[in-house]
Order: sequence, then C-alpha cells, then structure tokens
Amino acid sequence: MINAPKSVLLGLSINLLKMACLYVLMVHVLHRPDYFLHFHGDTRSYFDPIVHLLNFGDYSPDYRMPGYGGLYFVFFKITESDQITLYLIIFFQFILSGIAIGLMAQLIFDFTNSKTIFILSFLFLEINYYLLYDCYLSSESLATSLLVFIAYNLYKSGNSPFLLGICFIWLVFVKSIFVLLILPIGAYLILQKMSVRFWVLFFVPILIIEGAWTARNALKYKQFIPLTHQMFYPEGTNGIIYGFLSVQEFIRSYGGSHQFWRLDSDAAWYFSGGFADPYFIGDTPYPNFKEKALSAPPTEMYTSKINLDSLVKLRYALTSIYLTSIDSKNKHIIEKECSNEIQYIRNRTSIYVNSIRSEKPILYYINANFKRLKSVVFTTYFFDNIFQNPSLNNKINTFVSFLFQGFIHLMNGLVWLFSILSIYGVFRFGFNLKSPTLLTWIAWLNAYTFILYIFVFKQAEERYFCVLYPFWVLVSLTIINQWISKLKNEWN
Repeated sequence: MINAPKSVLLGLSINLLKMACLYVLMVHVLHRPDYFLHFHGDTRSYFDPIVHLLNFGDYSPDYRMPGYGGLYFVFFKITESDQITLYLIIFFQFILSGIAIGLMAQLIFDFTNSKTIFILSFLFLEINYYLLYDCYLSSESLATSLLVFIAYNLYKSGNSPFLLGICFIWLVFVKSIFVLLILPIGAYLILQKMSVRFWVLFFVPILIIEGAWTARNALKYKQFIPLTHQMFYPEGTNGIIYGFLSVQEFIRSYGGSHQFWRLDSDAAWYFSGGFADPYFIGDTPYPNFKEKALSAPPTEMYTSKINLDSLVKLRYALTSIYLTSIDSKNKHIIEKECSNEIQYIRNRTSIYVNSIRSEKPILYYINANFKRLKSVVFTTYFFDNIFQNPSLNNKINTFVSFLFQGFIHLMNGLVWLFSILSIYGVFRFGFNLKSPTLLTWIAWLNAYTFILYIFVFKQAEERYFCVLYPFWVLVSLTIINQWISKLKNEWN
C-alpha cells in the first residue's frame, strides 16, 4: 500500500540526494558553482528590500512583495550571516521541493493505480531542468512547491482550509501574477459544495496577511494598493536601463524574444551584444559588436514606419544609454545625459507598436502569440546552456560526449512531450463541470498560467513556466496510462 507519508519520505530522500549530486556535478565536475547557488539578474530585488528593512526598518524598494525575501529575513535573523542565509534558503527549497515531489508522486499513483508509473514519476519529477531551480536564488522553486501543496489540498477536498489559505496567500506574495488564481480555486471549491466553516478558515489567513500589507501600503502611499504600486521594475534599477522596457514592449509586439542575455534573441541585437556577450576592460563591461553572432529582427515585422534603418537607430540609442549607465550608476546623471535618447526610444517604440497592431494585425494578435507558445513548449535553452563548458568538453572523450548530448536531447524531448499532452489535457479535462476532479482544476491552472504569461503579459521566458512542470507530468502520465489501459482492453 502506497500512502502520502511514504511518498513524502521517499521524495525528501531522493531530493536531498539530488542536492548532493548536483553540488558535486556543478561545482566539482562542471566547475559551475554559480549553478548551485545561482543568482538571477533579479535575485537581489527580492533580498535588497529585506536588507534595507533589517538596517533601516523600512521595506524598500517595494516593487517586489516579500513572499520570497521573507526567507532571507527569517534565516538572517537566526544566523546573522549573508552567506549562511543564502545556503539555508537553498536547503529550505530542496526540503519543500522534496515534500512537493512526494505529494505529486502520490497523486500520480492515485490517478493511475500503477506502482510502475509511481516509480517512474519520481524519475520524471527529479530529472528535469525545471527543478534545477531548487539551486536558484529565485522564486520559481518555492512557487512550484506552493502550487503543489494547493493542488494536493484541493484533491483532499480541502481537509486543511487554513493551510490552503496560507499556501495561496504565500504564493501571491511570492508571485503576484497568481492573485487571480483565486478564481479557479474558488470555482472548484464551490462545485465541491464546501461548508461555511471551510470558507471562513480559508479566508482568515488571506484577509489577515493581505489586509496588513494593504494597510502598510495605504500608510506609505496614501492609496489602495493590494499588491505592488507598479507592474515592472522601475527603470534604472537591477540592470533595467532606461528605454529597455519600451524596447521590450516593441519586441513582444511581433513575438520576438526579450531575453537580452541570449545571443539568439532579438533583445541581444538591440543591445548590440552589450548584455549578451560583453568583453571587459578592467571590471567594466563593453558591448561586443559580433554582428554575425546576433540575430537581426525578422523582416516580417516591417511596416510603413519600420525598416532596418529605423531599427539600427533604435539600437544605437539603446546602446548609448547602456554605455552611459556602466560609466555612471547615478540615475539622475543618466536621466540628464541620455534624456534625448530615452525620449527618442519611448516615442519611436510607441509608434512602431501601433504600426504593427494596425498594419499587421495577424502578426500582432495571432502569429506573435503562437511564436511565444512555440518557444515555451519546444524550448531547448536550459539544458543546451547549462552544460556548455569548454573546459569540460576538452576533458571528455567522444563516446561520453555522445551520451551527454543524448541525455540533453532526451530531457528536451520529455519536456516537449509533457507540455503537449498537458495542453491537450486542458481541453480533455477542463470542461468537466458536472463532476470536476483535480485534473479539471489542473487544466484550469495550466490554461490560467499560459493565458496570463503568453497572451496578456506577452512573456515567453522558460523559467516562468517551471511551476507547471510537475502538473504536466501528472496529466501526461495519467493520459498515457489511460491510453495503455484502453489498448489492453481492446486487445483482450
């Protein structure tokens, strides 16, 4: 008999073993310690407000909610060491992720009633690139675990409504984009006909925590601000140079990639390689103008207002701001010296977006969204990127290199398979309103995340979708098991 405690214990054990193996592999074999205690470009935006709170008693800047940075606050209070605190956060992520993997494996067994698939589920949940984010000082691992806890609680018919409320509001404070997840959660619970007592216990932690945060914002800004007072980073902070948000919006209008750190992205071309592949004079990065390594924007987005010459001018303006920003960290100096370039970028990108929308509506409304969806479903970025290591390639023989590449292709293929089956599951399970199951809610979760990121915010960055991977595995293995059972019945 397989039960949740056994599954959780197995998940914890395997995940901590994975932690040890990843440490040895990344740090000592691949010589990539940055991938075990990894900082994203926006990592400090979670922790700096907490450091400011600890030093000066004020949570600032506050364009991030403190759901993830709160971990830094707790562990720093205990250890009073920045380095130990960061390692404790990573360890905490592995613990939560191990519990989540155990619960997800239990759900997979409950839906398939197959011990073989139960065992395979641990393999699929552990050996995938999304859950390498346990090693990252970023919100993806924690958000994924919280979503799994929410799903498992819903599966158990909300046996712990207070815990469900805490997990939901914590998720919102980690990733505020999930605030509207209250709608599919509420719809599912209404269809389950939960008691008044359940609803009270569910909303108590939400109202207390969200109420305290909203009251804090009201006192500081004299406004009703339930989440954050702005959607994106303010320009001039965390590497977001002036004008880039405008260029990013333009890139999204035709379905291009805004990930400026990738040489194959449109954004890298607009920076002339400045962020994608810089070279250094001393400690100062300068743009590397390797034109052949960069992908120019596609000609399909040219309009009466847009051609190669106009895009080159836009690129020169953005690169000029970038060069000024690395010479001076003072926002006021940058704003003054680059005022003409900043205004030029904002004006021109607005004109370009409007021209694409009016002259090429199929590109703007259909093809761009399809390109974003395709880039997420058929991504090869992470594995292809993480194992690129010239020093390693020089040390391994041809056969080992062949096996290595085979592993990378296998992992990429699994992601493609699970994501495709999960999208199919949206239509297969999502309309079961008369007798909804957890698969129905997962279909809603999948649709919710894709719609918000790809169609509303137009963000096709792979890491935003790592929160869905365990659910892709659950839905995919359930569908595959149903197909196998159907084939067996037909053969018999």
